[in-house]
Amino acid sequence: MGLLSDPEYGSVKWVRVLKKIHGPLCFLCYIGALIWFVMLGHREFNNETYFSENALLPGLVTNEFNGEQAAKQFYNEFLQELEDKYNDMDEMPIPWLVGKMSQLHLEVYTHNFTLNYPLGQGQVFKGTNVYGILRAPRTSSLEALVVSAPYRPLGSHQKGTAAGIALMLAFAQFARPQKYWAKDIIFLVTEHEQLGMQAWLEAYHGLQSDTETFYSSLGSFWKPGTTGKKLEQMLAGFGWSNEHQKCLDPGKLKGRSGSIQAAINLEIHDPKIKYIEVKVEGLNGQLPNLDLVNLVHKLCVKSGIHHSYKNSYSWIRTRNKMEEWMNGIWTMLGMVSTQIAGVPNGNHGLFHRFGIEAVTLEGRSANDMAGTPPKVNSLSPANFYRLGVALESILRSLNNLLERFHQSYFFYLLAATNRFISIGQYMPSLCLLCVAMLIRALALWVSIQQDADEEDKQIDEQPKRKAKTSESEVPGDNDNEEVVEQTQETTLRHRKKSEPKVLGDKEAKEASNKAKKEKKHKKTKKLEESRMSIVNIGANYLLVHLIGYGVMNSPLLLSQIGSQYFDLLSEVAVYYGLVAISVLLAIVTPFLPRLLRAGRMSTEEMALVNILVLVEVSTACLTVGMHNFPLGLAAAALYTPLALVAQPPQHTDRKSQIILFLKRVFCLLLQPLSITTIALVAYGRVLFPEEEWLDCAGRGLDAAMQAVMFAIVDSLIYGNWLFNVATAVFLPTWIIFWQILCNRVEA
Repeated sequence: MGLLSDPEYGSVKWVRVLKKIHGPLCFLCYIGALIWFVMLGHREFNNETYFSENALLPGLVTNEFNGEQAAKQFYNEFLQELEDKYNDMDEMPIPWLVGKMSQLHLEVYTHNFTLNYPLGQGQVFKGTNVYGILRAPRTSSLEALVVSAPYRPLGSHQKGTAAGIALMLAFAQFARPQKYWAKDIIFLVTEHEQLGMQAWLEAYHGLQSDTETFYSSLGSFWKPGTTGKKLEQMLAGFGWSNEHQKCLDPGKLKGRSGSIQAAINLEIHDPKIKYIEVKVEGLNGQLPNLDLVNLVHKLCVKSGIHHSYKNSYSWIRTRNKMEEWMNGIWTMLGMVSTQIAGVPNGNHGLFHRFGIEAVTLEGRSANDMAGTPPKVNSLSPANFYRLGVALESILRSLNNLLERFHQSYFFYLLAATNRFISIGQYMPSLCLLCVAMLIRALALWVSIQQDADEEDKQIDEQPKRKAKTSESEVPGDNDNEEVVEQTQETTLRHRKKSEPKVLGDKEAKEASNKAKKEKKHKKTKKLEESRMSIVNIGANYLLVHLIGYGVMNSPLLLSQIGSQYFDLLSEVAVYYGLVAISVLLAIVTPFLPRLLRAGRMSTEEMALVNILVLVEVSTACLTVGMHNFPLGLAAAALYTPLALVAQPPQHTDRKSQIILFLKRVFCLLLQPLSITTIALVAYGRVLFPEEEWLDCAGRGLDAAMQAVMFAIVDSLIYGNWLFNVATAVFLPTWIIFWQILCNRVEA
């Protein structure tokens, strides 16, 4: 900062060079970031996985699992129970599960929870979880492991989990008489997928319905029970206060164990599967400790089960470096696309928020809905025996843990089942994108300061020019006097010469004093104007971010308005309400910078606004990327081009008008709601290329409505950050970029 505050820094060579090359330099940073990310998929730029936790001792135990026949029996009985009593029902067979767990001599409990659907106009959903605890004979229930499986009815559009529940019961029967367990094992069957798991975890950790949490009200302006005028008094009939209570009532647990160290979630739909898909992505992009992921992959190999992650299949071996590189890139992109939404791809993802490492093992067949992997038909199927051996090996390794997972990596990308990229390797790609914006901000700052220095320099040169002019006039008069009066005495001639010179000095001093007064007056006036501009810029910044905060809290109100006055579904009302708000903001927000001033903003003021928003966007992307790297990278990759081209319009010729129009269209396309809609329409076109464009656009629009609705509901129930970050952080910055492109400035 000392260098930037130096009054003579404008003449420094690096400043002049920066003003000339900052455009190409920012472009190189952007391209370099993308190239860096692509190069990480190559084998030479990533690392082979390894174990940091020696206490796991993976694969060093003798497998004793012999519950294959028991698993088949549980599976057949479970299917028979569902077909006989629950064929046309979505309810979970609680009596059957409680009876089977009780027969295995587990401590069996049921857990009831209630969901007050936040955007459902009073809809209430109830559910029940069933869990049994196998107490460890070696310890006094200080630590625990969890084996879970979601219940899916026969009519579910997702693959069933009957085989996973049967395997869990068979393993409980096998593990019950064993004496080597040093940790309790909790066998959990959840209802309503992730909702049941979230309720169970909150109840297990003592988060009751009256506990105030961030995601309970989405950071709302209004809190239940606060004093002062309530919103329902201003908007009669809306019942706003009930909506802002915590959505999920987790209830209370009747039985607990110790601190949960790790969890394995089973999603197995058939007794014979072709391979296991290991799912790791959790809430808000959180990942389990890499040692747990490596443990699962290694023990799947030892148990004779083929395993995969995204597009990386462990049974394919190729010597083609380019093909291996492309597979690594697609695996990374698959992981990035899953983490951007912040939605867990399994029940395991909700454990991470409580500091519990967890993964999901999903069984897949040859004709799986996720796609047909190469050479999958040549694979030998994995049966209940192999799956049981793998589960036993994983749990016995976790049983050896002496402390929580703390070594290895919590921030990483996977390029294959056995290749990973650490945070120190992938963060430079995000940093380069942010550096491009910071270079642009520095170049604008240098331009502002140099223009101000040139103006001050011109003011300082004015008295010098006047003094030179007065002095140059005086010698001319002296020469004329010497020519006319050559015969006068020397002393008189010298005296006559000195008198005008003194007069010239006086005039020069008067001119210098007058210039100083003018300079002081201009500086005072300039200081007053700068103070006014700072107030104007600060007020505009505060107002824009308050608008984003208001949009973040608007879905509840939009849902109420849509249901009461237009008889619309919540997802339709919220989506079109957000569309209306977006259109209104695009029309109104360009006029906000003029609220505290009469005319247009000056070039310096708009440049200062541009500098502030560049610093804010780069900081926000880095902050988000430190926790959820894919979301920060995607935001930076989208908004860096806009940040580099956004500048206020100054010229009025035809070419400049066309360029300005293209910039504005580009800015509108990068509005958060526009990005979501366009991305889902394009994705629908990829999935259904045979459909007409109008049908594909309609399908994409429906998908966008559901995606927005899910993002809001996930934020209210689970604490997903995507909707909050999009509305409270990136929407205000987009508004400021839109203001820069729509406001002309004074020269």
